[in-house]
Amino acid sequence: MRENRIRLNGGFHNEVFYDEEINRVVRISEPVKTKEMVMAELQWMKFLYDEGVRVPWPDMSIDIEAGRVKTTFEYISGVSLDVTNVAHWNAEMFKQMGRILGRMHSLSKECELQDVNRPRWTPVNQDVFQIRKNLSPWLQEKYEIWMQRLAPYQIKWDTFGLIHNDFHQGNLIVNEEGTLTVIDFDECSYNWYAQDLAVCFYHAYWQHDSFNGDAEEFCESFLSSFFKGYQEENLLHPDTVEQISLFLKLREIFLYALFLRKWDLVSLEDWQKFTLHDLEKKIEKETPYAGIVDFSVFVL
Repeated sequence: MRENRIRLNGGFHNEVFYDEEINRVVRISEPVKTKEMVMAELQWMKFLYDEGVRVPWPDMSIDIEAGRVKTTFEYISGVSLDVTNVAHWNAEMFKQMGRILGRMHSLSKECELQDVNRPRWTPVNQDVFQIRKNLSPWLQEKYEIWMQRLAPYQIKWDTFGLIHNDFHQGNLIVNEEGTLTVIDFDECSYNWYAQDLAVCFYHAYWQHDSFNGDAEEFCESFLSSFFKGYQEENLLHPDTVEQISLFLKLREIFLYALFLRKWDLVSLEDWQKFTLHDLEKKIEKETPYAGIVDFSVFVL
């Protein structure tokens, strides 16, 4: 590692650093990412930035470092949302999260990339992220069942487009004024808008339940505020609301398979063992996430 680079949290896929010399975030993408794919991501971010969405300004130049794509972004001062901090984790912040995502989905309808070069869900390519190949037989069966439940839905202008695909509190930076900035567009894709809503709620509920409790009260506060903010910027189509439960279950399957690949299964910590067992049980029994069957009751 270069001396002027400080390693940041890069998640499961990339290496991310803060470069003190240039005051920029440097990302070394995972080997499977091509220059064309990364350029499409940067174009999407630049479009949002120019339209006033708070995202890091992306340097549109791309370099290759050790055979991998290197990109640089504006450094955003602040911290990730903390679910244990009431100054971060409250109804007004949930509303702001919804407003930002609604704005992004609204702008998605206007954005035309020079070349697509991003993963794209289609009726004949539902397994767009090639999750199926990493699943055991029983999980493949469950995965197919839930994917087929998307079949009745028609792709529409108000339900499908270019999305963030990993929109949750870990990818939101809050500054001292309480304003949020969205980071990490590495997984952006053409998919159902419900995927973004489901991922956001999944991680919000998961962390809140782990640290704070009061799950039922939280669901009411989070979802009603989040949906209200979203609807200030974009139409919340009934199909999207219906699909949230479906994408929550797909998220469980995705995370279960991801953890099996990334964690050291020989020396799991207790919380990791619990997480895998809990996910497996909920996937097998098709337990509704957070006990919610109908998300429309939270839409005002």
